[in-house]
Amino acid sequence: MKNWKISDLKSYALSKNIPIIQDDALNFIKNYIQNNNITSILEIGTAYGYSAVSFSSETTHVDTIERDAVRYEEALEWISLLDANVTLYAEDALTFDGLDSTYDLIFIDAAKSQYETLFKKYSALLNPGGSIICDNINFHNLKIETVKNRSTKGLLKKLEKFKTFLR
Repeated sequence: MKNWKISDLKSYALSKNIPIIQDDALNFIKNYIQNNNITSILEIGTAYGYSAVSFSSETTHVDTIERDAVRYEEALEWISLLDANVTLYAEDALTFDGLDSTYDLIFIDAAKSQYETLFKKYSALLNPGGSIICDNINFHNLKIETVKNRSTKGLLKKLEKFKTFLR
């Protein structure tokens, strides 16, 4: 029987063109978890579970929400193979109301156009002194004025609106 590692999950996700958290962001968050004694995390947007598994430990539990059925099944398999301290929910985070926990950290890595809605919905589950981290809020540093694709421009406008909301 193979001894599975997180690097196997990373390679597999990349081979399937599934976007995963960038190494610098992952390292930043893992350091944040360790330096701030984070024990409970909510992740919104699981994909194959790479970041959830990376964030989890014996002392840090991750609840994660994934709406895509195929990605949910893949994540479930990997979480089991890697024996991660992760609970996975097959739900649409925009409508899901089944969580009764609170969290030290909320990590939003779902549809960028929904960041503000998700932030508002789930911030009520944040423990006092907790933090919310939104992945790739600068969307690869693209600028509205240099992008020709209409839907990408729309997404960038929504992200700018969200950043204004955060200020």
